[in-house]
Amino acid sequence: MSVNQTLEELENIRQKGKLAGSWLITGPYGVGKSTLVRRFAGQLLIGKDQEISFHQDLKWIERDYTEEEKKDIIKTLNAGKALDADAEKKRSRKQEITIDDIRGALQFLSLTAGNNQWRVLVIDPADDMNASAANGLLKILEEPPAGSVIFLINHNVGKLLPTIRSRCRILSLKPLSDVEMKTYIMENYPNASCVDTLVQLSNGSIGKLREILENNGLILYQNVLSVFENSPLDVSIVYQICDAAVKEPSKYTLLKDFLLHYLLQLIQKNNLSLSTRNVILQLWEEINQAFKDTDTLYLDKKNMLANIFFKIGRIK
Repeated sequence: MSVNQTLEELENIRQKGKLAGSWLITGPYGVGKSTLVRRFAGQLLIGKDQEISFHQDLKWIERDYTEEEKKDIIKTLNAGKALDADAEKKRSRKQEITIDDIRGALQFLSLTAGNNQWRVLVIDPADDMNASAANGLLKILEEPPAGSVIFLINHNVGKLLPTIRSRCRILSLKPLSDVEMKTYIMENYPNASCVDTLVQLSNGSIGKLREILENNGLILYQNVLSVFENSPLDVSIVYQICDAAVKEPSKYTLLKDFLLHYLLQLIQKNNLSLSTRNVILQLWEEINQAFKDTDTLYLDKKNMLANIFFKIGRIK
């Protein structure tokens, strides 16, 4: 379903007095899951179809900043300085949502709502909970306090414990169609160029589209394409692209997506032999595993990306 359709269903359930206490909002990254929850929270807490991010009866749990980043933020605020929005995007966060985060969430739910109606807890994304956090949440999901609603935002339902899935009512959002994406781009980014390329790279995700546009992603993608136009690859340019990407988390994520997208484009070529297709598919699996290993084991991102460039460049 779309965001508007899902929001309408939630509101109809609420008006009938049958609003469940625990919800799993699932679907690919960037299809509007957080937007949906913020809009429904607006209906519950302020009586308007309006996105809200801050309210005394709304608690949004996500991966917290590292201790070093927290100290830097406090230092900045104590000095009377404003936090820079662009700098905030680049700050390091913990790799997981922990049991301490869940304890804070449970304490929040134990309090009485300021308007004597609803308290809304959001975990975004639930995929980031470690085992202790997930287990710590089970009891409250089964029996949420009266007047409380828990939303688990989830990008990959397979990452969640079956016991968590079984305790929630599930609503799934689907990626937007190409026509819907083009309409959104024309309405919100009328000056955008290469619309067809943006639609392909975004893969039905408004969140991904915003990332691309806000981080000069089209230029990065063109740089990736230009690298593979030459054989052998220009080593200095490859390392230049990788070095720039690892310095900015958003561009690092985009570069990973673009490399996988490039492989998809190769697979779709009609003149490929079966053996070449199998090589590309195997490389796809290797690259996905390399991304996971690098991000979870804190391996060298720059060398990992460069090695992937060279492996793709060797495909004939």
